[in-house]
This record gives sequence, structure tokens and C-alpha cells, in this order.
Amino acid sequence: MMMMMSQLGQAIRRLRRAPGYVAAFVLTLGLAIGVNSAVFSVVNGTLLQPLPVEDAERILFVKHTGFGQENIMFSFMELDDYRSAAATVDELVEFRDWEFTVIVDSEPHRTLGGMITSNYFEVLEMRPALGRIFDEPDDARDAEAVLVLTDEFWDRMFGRDPAVIGRIVDLEHLTANNPPTPARIVGVLEPGIHYSLTRRPDFYANYAANGHYSDASMRDSRGHRMTQMFVRTASGVSVDAVRSELESITKRIHSEYPSVYRPQYRHGIQVLPWKDELTHEGRATFLFLMGTVALVLLLAAANVTNLVLTRLIRKEGELATRIALGANATELRLQITAENVVLGLAGGALGVLLAFLSRDSLVAYASRFTVRAQEVGVDWTVLGVTLGGGILLAAMLAWLPGLPVRPRAGRVAFAQRGGTDTRARKRLQRGLVVGQLALSFALLTGTGLLVRSLLEITAVAPGFRTQQILTMRTPTGPRGLPRPDSDDSGWPTALEEIRTLPGVRAAAVASWAPLSNPTKVAFGVRTEEDDPAVDRSHVAAANHVTPGYLEMLDMRLVSGRYFEEIDGAESPPVIILNQSMARAYYGDADPVGRRIWIAADGLHVFRTEWHLIVGVVADTKEHGVDVEGVHTFYAPAAQTKWGPAIVVDYQGDPSVLAQHVRDVIHRMEPNRAVEDVQALTALLEQDLAPARLNAILFGSFAALALLIAALGVLGTLAFSVSQRVREFGIRMAIGADRGTVLQSVLREGALLVLVALVLGVAASLFLGRFLSGLLYEIDPVDLPSMAVAAVALGTVALGAALLPALRATRIHPTEALRGD
Repeated sequence: MMMMMSQLGQAIRRLRRAPGYVAAFVLTLGLAIGVNSAVFSVVNGTLLQPLPVEDAERILFVKHTGFGQENIMFSFMELDDYRSAAATVDELVEFRDWEFTVIVDSEPHRTLGGMITSNYFEVLEMRPALGRIFDEPDDARDAEAVLVLTDEFWDRMFGRDPAVIGRIVDLEHLTANNPPTPARIVGVLEPGIHYSLTRRPDFYANYAANGHYSDASMRDSRGHRMTQMFVRTASGVSVDAVRSELESITKRIHSEYPSVYRPQYRHGIQVLPWKDELTHEGRATFLFLMGTVALVLLLAAANVTNLVLTRLIRKEGELATRIALGANATELRLQITAENVVLGLAGGALGVLLAFLSRDSLVAYASRFTVRAQEVGVDWTVLGVTLGGGILLAAMLAWLPGLPVRPRAGRVAFAQRGGTDTRARKRLQRGLVVGQLALSFALLTGTGLLVRSLLEITAVAPGFRTQQILTMRTPTGPRGLPRPDSDDSGWPTALEEIRTLPGVRAAAVASWAPLSNPTKVAFGVRTEEDDPAVDRSHVAAANHVTPGYLEMLDMRLVSGRYFEEIDGAESPPVIILNQSMARAYYGDADPVGRRIWIAADGLHVFRTEWHLIVGVVADTKEHGVDVEGVHTFYAPAAQTKWGPAIVVDYQGDPSVLAQHVRDVIHRMEPNRAVEDVQALTALLEQDLAPARLNAILFGSFAALALLIAALGVLGTLAFSVSQRVREFGIRMAIGADRGTVLQSVLREGALLVLVALVLGVAASLFLGRFLSGLLYEIDPVDLPSMAVAAVALGTVALGAALLPALRATRIHPTEALRGD
């Protein structure tokens, strides 16, 4: 121990005489360790770590596909079929996220409730810290409405008051046909990680807490699908066995009810591990990100190797002298090891600091893709492995074969043998630098692809006005603003008052505002020309709007007219289609004046009147800037139901306007929540955020890689100049000018860049294939991106080469030849 401490102390003293070398080594290794630890912590926490549930691999998520959608959910009758027939599962769990307004102390609060069956808690191992969880009687249709709060919601809303057990709160939701439901709080969960699929509920409720789910139309209709399902396999049963049995049950159900499961609806199921479903949106991005930082780590390793090799070759004379004085190779290698361990520890400390500093940003990034982001922390195992690997690499570099630490017969013999060794080392150094430059070029090309994709998607015209448009949500319902068929004036009165507020130019109500992630539903659609026995099916989005909504957002009218005040509850049903939907059913013909029949899921459980088409509007990007061709139709709110979104054309301070709108709504109904106040420009920014974040994050790693590669070029050419001092002195003594010497060094750097570009083009072609899923309207093989990457790489690399080249021009012939 004393010897090791002595070696480390001597190493620190020696390194203090080489600050440039120390800075390059520590910065290179620290940056690589930091970004790899942070990113791998995200990958580990979301993709690799098992779910925080025992036997989590037995939990399978089941998707019901159909109508061209990935998941149309299940009806209660369908779930009963699976529950009664499936022998390979021991639990079938129902769940559905649902937004509620909870009235607490006369204050409305918008919340997310997880509607579940009682076995949900058992399967996911959730336990009560207070009160109880659900029992089987709570699943009955006529059961009392009960709630179990999460610890976080209990703390935020009730201040951890234990007297909350037994308290009754009113639950309201967006359905206008059901009264508010009084629900009793029966328990509070232990602190922990709670989620169902994509969001974290504030509380869990039984299905009796939602009046809509108790309706006969919901309970007794095979086609009314609004519930998700996952299952826990029986002990010892494989996933394939469960999948095979559920698919067999599905085929039998389809054969028994052919009118419901028509071939054109393309019904089916998918069975996959629940863990995979929780992360499927971010899996490709996270793995790609991990691959990127792994390349950065590889670049760092190559650069550190080059730094160590260069330093040892510079000290070759010193090492030879020490060997001649009696030192042995092992002692010299131990001294080098001590130096490298000190540098590795310093780089590791910097990496740990960077990992902690970047953790919150990466968690925020990951949360856009998966609800499991809340489980991400700086993983000490990951950090330890990365840190230990970095220090081990640094130590191992002292034991590379071919280092100048072997005993030699003397300085003359050393010089005689040094030629061959020097050429081999030069090839190794240049090979490392070329590899760094080639990988940097590939990463720069990838950054160019993502930036160009971002520019393309940013330049897309949304098809509606975004400037000075404010949106907000408020739920409607019996306790809130009256329905249009009631005697009360309700929303029309509220709208009129909102339109008189200072700064308001126009106001309207809709089911949803643009870019608010509207729900797309499978509709059965039939035109007057279709065979009455055949319903065509399309996924579409329905928006129920008041007159003036389309005009306020500048949605271009292609033919026909906009909605007018005459399109009221007593008037014949009318509808406006977007161009994609009109083209799907009428081709190039103008559909205005024709009638169209629409019913959800193609069944006759909802309103199925024929609607007169009064207009066609141009397609817009309401569903996302990168989303094309979604069938969308608009109906007058007075003929259907009022939507919860208020859209206002304003000028002035949006926060002041939002408070004025709240005042208007609260005068009508004090318990009505007004929330999600956002400008359309902000919603547009949120929609573009993933593409922007991908470009920034990938670009940051590419810049880091380029910096490491530039350090490699600088170090290699600086060493080359130091080795050629005598050559340059002789050339300048016999008449060579400084320009010739400068060109000689720059030519060496340019050759490295050219070789790297050839290899980098091949690497970038391979990389583009993996990036294709993240690109918008950009070919993965993009020559402009490659050209910009080549210019950037060449500029930085030759800029790094310029410093040692200028140093070479300052060599005086007499100083260069003095040693001879």
C-alpha cells in the first residue's frame, strides 16, 4: 500500500508538468463516461430493468385490432367471452384511463382516474397504506362507487389527512348524459410507481364510478368497446401457449357473430409482454441513442490510446536513459500505470458529475416516449461499470505491447531499431485518428439528416391559423354547462359573454382543439350510392363545433359553405368533410348536396341519421404536423353535443384573457374546472418538440465526437512535427520557405481527412438505415447532409492541424541542427 501511494504521489507530480496532456485525457474520458452513464441509465431503467412486479414476465397486454387501428379496445361482452374460455391465464384484468373532475371542498380539480377491476391490485402487487383496496363485490354492476387514492394524490389534494377514508367526493366526466357520481374513498396506496399503460393515475376507481360504463348500451353491446385488457398467465404456461389459445377463442367469437366481425373490419388480436407495450414508442429511439453514445465511447478510447502512445514516444529518450541506469520494464510500466490511474480517476469524477447533471434532462426526454421514465435514476451499477471500465482502460494502456519500455543495449542500438518501431507506431496513431474522423463524419451526417428533417417538418403549413389563438378545456355535463337540448341557454350565453371580453375578436366551442391529440374512432360509413347491406369502415375523427370555428382558424373552404346559426338542434343534420374523407367516398366529384351515413363501429347503437354534406374543407395538420390524410368530419355542436374545448381569437395578454374566461364559466357553474390553457403556437411547438430534441441531442453527441477527433488530429500532428524537427531544419537551411513546410504538415492532415471520408461515407450509409424511422420527407442517403458533414469535418480537422503546422514554420535551422 505504501508503495502504491508513493507511486500515485509521484505520478501526480509528473503529470503537473504536462497540463495539456492531462486536460485532453481527463476531458475526453470524462465526457465519454458521463454521457454513456446517463444514457445507459435511461435505457436500463426503461428497457432492461424488469417491471417492479414479481413474475412480471407473466403479464401480457392484449390488443384488439380492427378498422385499420392498432388497438380499438374491448367491449364488456367480449371480455366475458375470453374470461370464461381462457384456461391458460389465471387472471384477466380490465382497465381504462379516464379523466374526471373531482370536487374537493367546492373546488374543481381535473384528474386522471384508472378504472379497474379488483384483481388489478393483486396482479400489480399494489397494497394499501391506509384503508383497503377493492374486493370482488366492487366489480358488480350495481356496486357502490369507490376510490383508492395514490399516495401522491392523497398528499397533494388532502394533505395526508387520515380522515379521508370514508369521505365521499363527486366525480364528473365529459359525458353529458350521465349525472355526477358520488364515490367513497376506501383506501390510500403505499408510495410506489403506479401506471397502467401510458399515464399515471391520481386514483383508481371501480367501473361503477363512471355512469357511462354502467349504461345498458355499454354493458350489453358487443360493439361498444372502451376497455383495455391484460392477463397474467397461469404458472408454467408459455407466452406462445396463451397467444395460441386467445387467437383460437377470437376465431370462435368471430364465427359466432359474423354480423359484428365482418371481414372488411379486419378484427384480430395481438398478445405481447406488458413491459414491451409500455416502452414500444421509445424503444427504437433509446437503442439508437445508446448506439450513438457507444460510438462516442469508442472514439474516446481511441483518442486516449493515441494520447498515451504519443506521450510515451515523446519520453522515449528519458525511458531509455532510465533503463540504461538500471530500471526494468516492469517498474516503468507500473509508473505509467499509476499516471493513467490518476487520470482515469479524474476523468471518472468528471463523468460522474456530468451523469448527475444530465439526469433530469434525459428523464424529461424519455418521458415523451414512456411512462417508465419515472423509474430512471443515475444507476450506480451502470455508473460503476462505466467508471471502472474507463479506469481499467487507462491502466491497461500502460501494458500495451510495443511501448518503448524494453531494455536496449544502448542509445545507439535504440536508434537503430527505432526506425521500424516508429513507422509501426505512426501507422497505429494515424489509424486511430482516421477511425475517429470516420465515425465523426457518420455522426455529423446523421445530425444533418435529423436537422434537415426538422427543417422540413417545421416548414410544413399546418393548414390552420396558430397565431393569437388561445385554447382551453372545460368539461360539460349535468352539473356544469347545460346541453344544447335543455331549456337553459347554456353555452350560447357563455360564448356571447366571452366574445365581449376585452381583446377577444371571436370565440367558438369544439370537441377538441387542433394539436390536442384528438381521438380517432372507427366509423361505419355509407353513401347513398352504396349497397345498404355493406358498410364501409374508416378511422376518422369527429369534431363538433359551433358556427365560426372553421372561419376563425382560417380553414380553407374548398366547396360549399361553413356552418351557420340555422344549423341548430331542430334543423336537418348537416356535416362538413375534409378533403381526404371526401375523396375516399366520392373521388373527384363534389359531395356537397349529397348525404352520408355514419355510425361508430358500424353498429346501430349511436345516432345514425343521414347527414347532408354542406361543405368540404382543405386537409389540415390538426392531428400532428407529420400526420397525413386523417379522415375528419365536422358537425354542428347544437345537433350533437357541446365539446369541452373553448377556442378564442384574441390580442393582448393570454393569462389575463384566460382568467376572464374562467370568471365567465364560474358565474354559470362555480364547480366547473377550466384548464389546459395554451396558445396554438405553444401546442405547435410541443408537436415539433420530439424532432427538435432528437436533432439537438444527436447533434450534441456528434459535436462531442468531432471535438474528440479534433484532439486526436491535433495530438498526432503535433507529435509528428516534434519528430520531424531535424528534417524541417535541414529543409529550411537549404532554402525551403515557411509556406512549403506549412503545406507539408497540412498535406499530412488532409490525407487523414480524405481517408476518413471514404470510410465515413460507408458508415453513414449504414447509419442512415437506422435513422429512417425518425426522418420526415428526407431520404436516409442524403447528399447535402454528407456534403455539409464533410465540410464541417474538414474544417475542424484541418483547423486542428494548423496549430502544429504553424509551429513547424517557426523552427529555426540552427536550433534544429544543434543536437547534431
